[in-house]
Amino acid sequence: MISRDSGRATARATRAHAHRQAKRSTTKRRVRIGAGVAVVLFLGAGTWLATRALAVKTDLEASQRLVEQLQEQVKAGDFTGLAATSEELQQRSSSAVNGTRDLTWKIAEFVPVLGQNLTGVRYVAESIDDIVQEVAAPSITLVSEFDLSARDPKTGGFDLTPLDEAVTIVASAQTVFAQSLSKLGSIDTTATVGPVSDAVVKLDGLLVTATDAVNRAAPLLNVAGTALGQDGARNYILAFQNNAESTALGGSAASLSILTADHGSVEITDQASSADLLNRDPVDVAVDQSAIDLYSQYLVTHSNTATSRPDFPTAGQILKAHVQRDRGTDVDGVISIDPLALSYMLKATGPITLSTGDVLSSDNAVSLLLNEVYFRWDSYKEAEKVDAFFAEAASTILTKVLSGDFDMREMAAAVTKGVNQGSIMAWFANPDLQKLLDGSRLQGTLPKDNADATVVGIYYRDTSASKIDYYLKTATTTSSDICTAPQNPTITSSATLTSNLTNAQQADLPDYVKSGTLGNLFSTEVFVYGPVGATLTSATVDVEGELTQVTTRAVDLGRPVAKFTVYLAPGDISTVTASFQGAAGKYGELEVRGTPMINATPKTILEGDCGQ
Repeated sequence: MISRDSGRATARATRAHAHRQAKRSTTKRRVRIGAGVAVVLFLGAGTWLATRALAVKTDLEASQRLVEQLQEQVKAGDFTGLAATSEELQQRSSSAVNGTRDLTWKIAEFVPVLGQNLTGVRYVAESIDDIVQEVAAPSITLVSEFDLSARDPKTGGFDLTPLDEAVTIVASAQTVFAQSLSKLGSIDTTATVGPVSDAVVKLDGLLVTATDAVNRAAPLLNVAGTALGQDGARNYILAFQNNAESTALGGSAASLSILTADHGSVEITDQASSADLLNRDPVDVAVDQSAIDLYSQYLVTHSNTATSRPDFPTAGQILKAHVQRDRGTDVDGVISIDPLALSYMLKATGPITLSTGDVLSSDNAVSLLLNEVYFRWDSYKEAEKVDAFFAEAASTILTKVLSGDFDMREMAAAVTKGVNQGSIMAWFANPDLQKLLDGSRLQGTLPKDNADATVVGIYYRDTSASKIDYYLKTATTTSSDICTAPQNPTITSSATLTSNLTNAQQADLPDYVKSGTLGNLFSTEVFVYGPVGATLTSATVDVEGELTQVTTRAVDLGRPVAKFTVYLAPGDISTVTASFQGAAGKYGELEVRGTPMINATPKTILEGDCGQ
């Protein structure tokens, strides 16, 4: 017989068991529901993320197309279309970056493998948007609204406000580019999928190039306001180099103008030729003895040969001293330009008519200014007419440029080409302003080390008191084992000089063009500057011409120099070669610089395939 208490206990146990079973069943149902909800949420998040990624991809691809469209519009000078494209680009880049900033995207960046790819996409989108919003858009607005012919109502000079805006934009660009490069550099492209890796690498390369361009532009913009008299009047020598009588930096600096810039207003306040200066009396300028040894006392005694050394600061100081001593004018700097650069600028301004009836154009500027003028007037008997012709040509072109009446795109290309080939240079007496030009081609100097580029310089100087370089052709070949011996390479440079003059032409030359010292022969000095810190190992004459001599081995500007003197009769050819052994150190890509010649110098560079 079962007791009543025992029955009650059994009933309680049964109910408890049933309750536990029900609870377990409920828990299982909740787990299944929770798992189902989690799956749904996961799939939803994944779908949302995939949708976001596709939208970002679409916006980034559209941004790329719009950037290419902008480039075409800039080339075409389509400023109306430029503004419309810029607005659309801003919308696309903003949409792309916003697509990477929701919570789902951020959480997914912590997922192994997937996260690195999403971070890479976000960094690319953020970088592009920063560049578009903070650099490209304000730049396009500035360019679209810029009017060089606009004048400041108070001063009558150039409106310098856009210049201040440009300085701000460039400073912003330097910051944005640096931040973007830092972001992109943190992405391990070996751990990302192909399209993401490609996008990161491509944008990184574009930013490196853009940073280099901006860093070159920044100091020029920073100095421009002061140079234009923003803080008070400034005087400058404008030296016109005559490439028909070559010197290392271009040619004889026989024609000089004084420019005065005051709050954006620029005018010519004096003009002179080298004949108006006290030549043969040295100016009081500290010049390295190495330069005197190479170029003689003429470097400091004659203003027209101040450009003999391939260092424009040297020329600037000498010309400043001549003008201050002999004209009583203290100048703040020197600007140099030659007819090669003027011919490029005339493409932008269009032809200019002179009082003589001559129409000066991009096609005839070089031949007219560097050759034909000497057939028109006897420069020994009618020097004042030749000087007046040069002075009018210079002032007329300058007036046209200062008016702002030219094709801006063509002028920018002309100035850039002139600076890069050494036909336009500048020097400032103020050390702080001069320092802003460090590293730019406008400064007219050779690099002080080989780290960024291994630069070899090959320069020419006429020593026959002639204007014969209109008929001279030059060519250079430079080879190096820099690929196989990057720490201390051997570099060999050859220069070939060819007289493009016939005997018949020689007979008909005006006296001023003919050799003033050697009859039917013409002499040209060749200076081959090796890399910084290198050693000159050999200097040889390969093809002699009438006579070719190795005249000097020296060290100048921290570089070994081989100096040759080449004598050519009409039709002669001479080739000289110098070899250098680099000291231990870092060597950048091989580069050759030289005198801007009337007949452009072909430069052949052989570095080997560097394993490519």
